[in-house]
Amino acid sequence: MPDLLAWWTQNSASPPLALALRSSKAFILTTISLAVFTDIFLYGVIVPVIPFALTQRAAVRQQNVQYWVSVLLAVYGAALLAASPVCGWAADRSASRRSPLLLGLLALAASTVMLCVGNSIGVLVAGRVLQGISAAVVWTVGLALLVDTVGQKDVGQAMGWVGLSM
Repeated sequence: MPDLLAWWTQNSASPPLALALRSSKAFILTTISLAVFTDIFLYGVIVPVIPFALTQRAAVRQQNVQYWVSVLLAVYGAALLAASPVCGWAADRSASRRSPLLLGLLALAASTVMLCVGNSIGVLVAGRVLQGISAAVVWTVGLALLVDTVGQKDVGQAMGWVGLSM
């Protein structure tokens, strides 16, 4: 347990396993691009899938499906809008970008689970709110990490790769 705690808090006497690989520009660019792709994919998959989930799992009547799809899209955007400045502020003041990024990815996974198993409107809305907040973390912290890694000279090319992953 102390070794795990040392890994999480980055207080260890020896360098982490595969440090050179994990801190390379290519690895970090690939990781951030994959995180952005995952977020955008999960955002987009809701549109064709959620109407069926609403009627079959949440017992929403067919005439109310469009309303609830709109609500689910809107709460995601509102959560993303509200959380992005806070995440940017926190990322600038954090000693490491790793922990916030990992927490954001875990929250993204938790929101996906909530959306997959949710059988009520409340759980689906909560899953979308959590998905918006975790997307804010992934985007702001991930892009800040990317800029820190590639430097100002190469940030345009790196953002091109991230844009491609969208």
